[in-house]
Amino acid sequence: MRRAIRVLVLVLIAPSAASACTTFCLSLDGRTVFGANYDWDTGVALMMVNKRSVAKVALTGRPARWTSRFASITVNQYGRDFPTGGMNEAGLVVALMALDVTRYPAVDSRPSVGILGWIQYQLDLSATIDEVIVQSEGIRIAGGMGLHYLVADRTGRAATIEYLDGALVVHRDAALPVAALTNNTYDDSVRYLRTIAGFGGTRPVPSGIDSLERFARAASMMRQVSDSADLVNSAFSILQSVRQPGYTRWSIVYDSDQGAVYFRTDRNSSVRWLSFDAMDPMCASPVRILDINQAGSGDMSAALADYTPDANTHLVYTAFSESPSLGGVSEEDRQATAMHPEGDICLQRRSRSVRP
Repeated sequence: MRRAIRVLVLVLIAPSAASACTTFCLSLDGRTVFGANYDWDTGVALMMVNKRSVAKVALTGRPARWTSRFASITVNQYGRDFPTGGMNEAGLVVALMALDVTRYPAVDSRPSVGILGWIQYQLDLSATIDEVIVQSEGIRIAGGMGLHYLVADRTGRAATIEYLDGALVVHRDAALPVAALTNNTYDDSVRYLRTIAGFGGTRPVPSGIDSLERFARAASMMRQVSDSADLVNSAFSILQSVRQPGYTRWSIVYDSDQGAVYFRTDRNSSVRWLSFDAMDPMCASPVRILDINQAGSGDMSAALADYTPDANTHLVYTAFSESPSLGGVSEEDRQATAMHPEGDICLQRRSRSVRP
């Protein structure tokens, strides 16, 4: 157990030039979508349909324990229960981005989760950004690479979650003038944005791909969106503009209103989607999985397969081997990480398909 905990602390611990993601939330005329580019060394991943009523334990010291309230669709690169982002059936979306200046809280009496487990924890338990913030105050992130998170709910409200100087820092509502996030602190990003034409400054909208430039360009393009009926395509256009050639592995648009996740990858540029309407949310039926790079286009629900420990093990081993910072992780540690979700326990045996 101690060795496996060390592995999860190591996951994504070393920032690289590729750890530069971009996220934003578009809300117009009562419609809400959330866009996310994932920029990293490897593009291997499984989409996973996670279930309600599953008892879980974090893979950390003094672990958090919880039972999932909501089903979710997540993107998992380092194994089940450790997503890089996702959306639950209540319409809550969570995505991560690298933030070098992050400093997580010191060890205290609170239970802990890892940097990726935090995402699954919130998707399992929270329906709104306010619930995410309350949950964040009650747990501690147990180290790892510096990250911050953008979260949004079905109402279009969004919030940034950062850990600076050991304290939780949140921006929402009036303190969140632009619902976007890249790889600087939110305050530094907004300070830069105010130097750009249209936001109080005189500089032209930048065309580069560093963090502040991507933030400003995304914010500028968000202002130009005027058709609420075409928000998904508008979000993909913004994601295309801020992508990093050679490093953007996938672009995802979460449609909270429709309960659908649209995605394309560097290996399959066709837009594909999964929808909660086609899923059984109850844990009496198996977790379902889909290779994010699967051939095809359009609705991919027919291509979903049942989760197996072997599929998770293959994912973990491949992702570790394709991540330079994790190349030296031992066989024992990889196996312990891959087998961790086998401790999840389904607490409900009835199955029904209902979205809240």
